[in-house]
Formats: sequence, structure tokens, C-alpha cells
Amino acid sequence: MLALLAAAPPVLAQTDDAVLKAAYIYNIAQFTAWPAGAGTRPLNVCVGSGHVLWESLRRLQGKPVEGRRLAIVEPAPGTVCDVAVLPAGAERAAGDGATLVIVDEPAGGYAGAVALVEEDQRLRFDIDTKEAARAGLRFSSRLLRLARNVR
Repeated sequence: MLALLAAAPPVLAQTDDAVLKAAYIYNIAQFTAWPAGAGTRPLNVCVGSGHVLWESLRRLQGKPVEGRRLAIVEPAPGTVCDVAVLPAGAERAAGDGATLVIVDEPAGGYAGAVALVEEDQRLRFDIDTKEAARAGLRFSSRLLRLARNVR
């Protein structure tokens, strides 16, 4: 799984880009530790149905993540979001409770716990460990080593 993150091919088309980003999101979730108490309920990935990653993430529905199953859901009042995927241009975002905020191509640098960025026609990611800690999340050291930037 981590090999996918380390050896990402150049980003060629929007469809390929969306599939690759969805794979990154899934793998990042695999190497994130949430606080105890979630039990075996699905790991909800909240993303708007109009988001460019919606279809690619939906293909991952039901995949296992640390004893839980991935559920791709639209954010709605009362929905518990374990992962919130925000669109390009999100400046700064904070999750509620133990939410891993992932921003796709943030306009102003760090914008959540994880930022997906394209650099030299390759997909990379930045991690903000302080933002993750505020949400009660921890990242695997293996994931941190693969990040472009960690702060």
C-alpha cells in the first residue's frame, strides 16, 4: 500500500488523477490511528457528490480499514465524518472531533491535517501533525516518511 504512495506515476488525466487521489486517501486512512471508541461502525469518508473525487472514492466503498469498512457518504447534518475530503481552493478547515481533514490542492498551503498537492506532475501530500493531534489523530511514522512536508 505504501508503495503506491512512494512510486506514484506522473499525473496525466483528470480521471487518472481522481483514481490516484482516491487511492492516496484510502492509504492515508490505513495509516491513521483514530481515538478508541469507534468500534466496528463504518469509517465514513465525507465528500460532496459534486466533488471530482466522488466516483473514484465510491469505487472504494466497503474496503477494509483497520477492522472497519470504508463508507463514502455525502456530508449531512448529524453525519459522523471520520475523513472529510474538501475541494481545491479550501483555505483552512478544521474537522469536528476526530475527523481527518484532507484538502485536495489547497490554495494557501496547509489547509487541514493532510493536503494533496501536485508537484512536478506527481501527486504528493503534506501533513500537519498539529492539526491531526487537535483532532485526536496520529499518523504512522511510515506515512510521515513519505510526506513531502511534515509540520
